[in-house]
Amino acid sequence: MIRLLLLLALIFSASGALAQELAPQRIAAVVNDQVVTMQDLDQRLRLIMATSGIQSSEQARARLVPQVLRGLIEETLQLQEADRLGIEVEPGEVDRALQNIAERNNLTLAQLQGFLRQNGIPFDTLVRQIRAQIAWVKVVNRQIRPRVQVTVDQLEMAVEEARQNQGQPEFLLSEIVLPVDNPAQDEAVRQDAQRLVQTVREGASFSALARQVSVAASAEQGGDVGWVPASNVPPELLPTLDELAPGEISDPIRSSVGYHVFELRDRRLGHPPIDDQSARVEVELAQIVFPTGGGSGPEVDARRSEAAELRDGLESCADVVALAEELDAPASGDLGWLKIGDLPPGLGDAVLALPVGEISPPLEGPAGIHLIMVCDRRDPPGLVPEREQISERLQNERIDRLARRYLRDLRKQAFVEVRI
Repeated sequence: MIRLLLLLALIFSASGALAQELAPQRIAAVVNDQVVTMQDLDQRLRLIMATSGIQSSEQARARLVPQVLRGLIEETLQLQEADRLGIEVEPGEVDRALQNIAERNNLTLAQLQGFLRQNGIPFDTLVRQIRAQIAWVKVVNRQIRPRVQVTVDQLEMAVEEARQNQGQPEFLLSEIVLPVDNPAQDEAVRQDAQRLVQTVREGASFSALARQVSVAASAEQGGDVGWVPASNVPPELLPTLDELAPGEISDPIRSSVGYHVFELRDRRLGHPPIDDQSARVEVELAQIVFPTGGGSGPEVDARRSEAAELRDGLESCADVVALAEELDAPASGDLGWLKIGDLPPGLGDAVLALPVGEISPPLEGPAGIHLIMVCDRRDPPGLVPEREQISERLQNERIDRLARRYLRDLRKQAFVEVRI
């Protein structure tokens, strides 16, 4: 009897050990003919929590599970698509990417491996993530990039927009974007986004989380999108950004893409002072001056009203010159090319922000009330983004949009079954 009890104890002990050993191999999701295991999910969670500074707890893990699992599913789809297209990732490409990650964190590769080991994270967990990222970049470069071209008209509009945005309010932003590919997912994604907000507000690294869970192109830069003019912010996002103070994290904001979470790192308001570089901007001007004779009060108001009445009929520099001749206005007409720094104080910043071909509102200057039009403009290098930079930005924005659509279509066409 005793021997039988001992034998049963051994059997149950072995069964328990086997169950414990097999538990990590439970399936978290099926993606076509491949699986994402609970062990894969656990190791990625460990990686994200270690690199984001999140204190490990069941509550913290539960907040991250939906987005981390989504990321693993998308990585699997990306690797499957690369394999279908015969795209391979060379070991040297992975090694270089790992070296860059180590350097970005002021570590050697050996120290990076040691950090992962100390946190119970197999090095292969990071390697798999890097392989998927490189493979997807290659897929996008082959399938999408050659089809995206920026036309001359599109570039000219963007260059003019960059000029008009000079001196406008701007936000220094980082972002996390969680997509809503199906309206039925809306509430679940909103809750996921809210959990991420709570995690960041409790001290997690925004940039580290952006690298791991955001679908935006900015994810590679830790969510950094740089300075964004208020005029470029979609209307549905602007009210929230206006209310944020530097250093604050927004609540999730819905857009046509999905849910956005922003970190406002800084803001710039009002017209910037004319610095040395801005002072070197050259403008070809036409103007009409309504003299005030050094008067003030009612006389200045009368001249301003006169200028305002005539302003609406001025649609070109030729109109300005013709009206100046008709009025025989002093110091008026075609002024030729001038530098912003040579204009009277108070007029330079107004002209700097004035788009080409648009008449100014009545401006008060030393000689009276001015109506000024910029006929042409020459910017010194570096004042606005170079045309090549603007063209590259436009191209990358469209590539990013098409890449998100490509991945969304892969998921729609795939067999995906989540089992947790």
